[in-house]
Amino acid sequence: MRHAIRSLWKTKGFTAIAVATVALGVGANTAVFSVVEAVLLRPLPFKDADRIFTLTGSNPKRDMLDATISYPQFVELSTRDRMFARLSAYTYDSFNLTGDERPEQLPGVRVTASFFDVLGVPMAVGPGFTAADDVRGGPSVVVLARRFWSRRFAMRRDVVGAHFTLNGVPHTVVGALGIDLPPPFDDVDVWTTRVDALNGFTPQQIAAGLGYLWAIGRLPPGVRAEQVQPEVDAIAHGYARAHVGNTDADPEETLRLQPIRERTVGNTRSPLLVLTAVVGFVLLIACANVANLLLVRATTRAHETAIRAALGASRLQLVKWLGAESALLALAGGALGTVLAIWLVELASAVVHGLPRGADVEINASVMAFSLAASAAAGMLFGVAPALRAARQAPVEALHASSRTATSHRSRLGAGLVVGEVALSLMLLVGAGLLLRSFVKLLHAPAGFRVAGLVSMRISLPTVKYADQAAMRAFVDRVVPAIEAVPGVASASASMLLPPFVSIVAPYQTADGPQRPIAERPFAAWTGITPAYFATMGMPILAGRAFTAADDERAPLVTVISEGLARRAWPTASAIGKRILIGRFSGFAEVVGVVGDVKNAGLAQPPQPQAYTPYAQRPWSTMGLVVRAAAGDPLALVPSIRAAVLSVDRDQPITEVTTLESSLSDSLATARFTTILLLVFATMALVMAAAGLYGVIAYTVERRTREVGIRVALGADARSVLTMVVAQGLRLVAAGMAIGLVLAMLCAGVMRSLAFDIAPADPLSYAGAIVLFAVTALAATFVPARRALRVDPIVALRAD
Repeated sequence: MRHAIRSLWKTKGFTAIAVATVALGVGANTAVFSVVEAVLLRPLPFKDADRIFTLTGSNPKRDMLDATISYPQFVELSTRDRMFARLSAYTYDSFNLTGDERPEQLPGVRVTASFFDVLGVPMAVGPGFTAADDVRGGPSVVVLARRFWSRRFAMRRDVVGAHFTLNGVPHTVVGALGIDLPPPFDDVDVWTTRVDALNGFTPQQIAAGLGYLWAIGRLPPGVRAEQVQPEVDAIAHGYARAHVGNTDADPEETLRLQPIRERTVGNTRSPLLVLTAVVGFVLLIACANVANLLLVRATTRAHETAIRAALGASRLQLVKWLGAESALLALAGGALGTVLAIWLVELASAVVHGLPRGADVEINASVMAFSLAASAAAGMLFGVAPALRAARQAPVEALHASSRTATSHRSRLGAGLVVGEVALSLMLLVGAGLLLRSFVKLLHAPAGFRVAGLVSMRISLPTVKYADQAAMRAFVDRVVPAIEAVPGVASASASMLLPPFVSIVAPYQTADGPQRPIAERPFAAWTGITPAYFATMGMPILAGRAFTAADDERAPLVTVISEGLARRAWPTASAIGKRILIGRFSGFAEVVGVVGDVKNAGLAQPPQPQAYTPYAQRPWSTMGLVVRAAAGDPLALVPSIRAAVLSVDRDQPITEVTTLESSLSDSLATARFTTILLLVFATMALVMAAAGLYGVIAYTVERRTREVGIRVALGADARSVLTMVVAQGLRLVAAGMAIGLVLAMLCAGVMRSLAFDIAPADPLSYAGAIVLFAVTALAATFVPARRALRVDPIVALRAD
């Protein structure tokens, strides 16, 4: 080992290049693995998490996937099920905390009392929920999430028994969590019971099958999801037959069991797995580069190897001698790569934190172990072949061979490595080009409204204080004019939900179409709005009119529908004047207007058909306020807007304050993260492949100095010499590019799930990658080719 250290120290240039190359490959792999470990691999903080499943509705024929279930459906499930060890349900709600100088809105979750037993999460303090807490009319109790317990009460243990007012109702603290739960429970401050008393829903709506719950269950030991699925489906079908008039009584609906980890991971699994494969390819390219360097080094040391063999060294001893240098290079590169990974993780912290469990990304013991394993694997990959090649060389042949002629085996192996580098690099470039084109299209995809100048926020009206629709109307009728009166506000409006995600859907039925049971009707997104909504958002009215103040609770029911819903409901006729029944409204509403589609299912998804109704005709307790600034930064208006809201109700907080530009940008976090990393890694691969190509051609030129000298002495001109050298490099590039294109086409199916509005065989992406690589490869071969032109024939002929 000491000899290996001295040998590498004498060739500092070679050592620095090799270590840096390994560090890039190992660092990229370690950084990505730190994300994969935190998001996909790290155990969830639940007891026996692999036995926990969520249950959601599914009916692909109605475009219903991962749908919520109703409270009656959950009651049926919990009553008839015999397979789950424990079963619970949860739904998201918001709670206004009042009693202090400034009101605060807390994100919360309503659960059945067995929820934390299902998860297997104990209370840090307090007994937690009991079965009595689910009884209608029982005491109002609350469990504190760790972050709220820490922020509000400094994690004091005497918090149990404390009282504070949520939505106007005194609640007693019965417990607090000692850990932060992962998604989808990370953005939660308080937990309470009574899932059948969700803010804004009437008992009649809940009893009629309104879907708003997620069921969650724990399987007994030894019971698999495949065994439970038939019973769950039988219960769902039995419910549909027994409750024909309910909204969710769909005879074709099934309840899909989904592991809790899938809900935690969300839609990040595929991008992360793709990135893992990409950095694996980058490491392979790095190993090929270092292997080429070691082949050159082994060739220049052929005499030394032969002398050792002639003096009695066995092949195993020779391999150990040469392998020691590879091990040292791998160790040094791995150490430097780990430092690089720490820097990369810190650099990308803002993007990483937007991923599920992204705040948990760190270089921990598991990641360090992976880095060590990756370094060892890299050492094996780039060290074994050169060492075996050198050890197999016959001593007599090596001692008699010229250092400039004992290269044929090395050249073939080196050329093969370069072809592999080119193939993998081109494949990565094609993938990066596809994602880049996709992301650019996403950035420029029309949202359906004028984004600039809009700021949004949310309000939640507690049922205790706003117990009926008249109270909710009165608040909105006062708060919107109060905001419009703020200096700098061009217009203001309220809407139940705002783009880019509108999550409330309702079944619809046209008056002139075939009449179907409510559970079999198609769905459309639905939201209630105030009259100025379309003007504030900058949405075009394509036909008819917008709502006016006259469309109040005393006027006939009216609706404005999106262009997509108009095409679906009346493909060959104008929708204006037609009548449509939305959900369980009291009757058919007249279509008075058609507006343009908006991105209401995310920027990467096509717009969903949508219906709008006047807020006055169907009030809702949770609303989004959207304000357009006359000029300047719309966020500068927020303090004045907050004051306007408090002037209407001093206990009413506003939350989730953001610009619509930020909302759209945040919705692209995963796509942005994947695209940037793939571009960075593809660029690394391109540079390393070009370096490998340059090394092979430069080495070939050096070894063919005598041949070049003879050619020049015999009258060869500069053009022919240049063509000879460049052609050799381009043959390698052409072979590698042909293989790379085949690999890219074979991997096209993977890219289909990540790209937006781009075909996996997009010719522009392929052409761009080919041109970029061809230009880079030409530059990499041209430099050593120019060096060949400067060969002095007399010096070359005198060389050994």
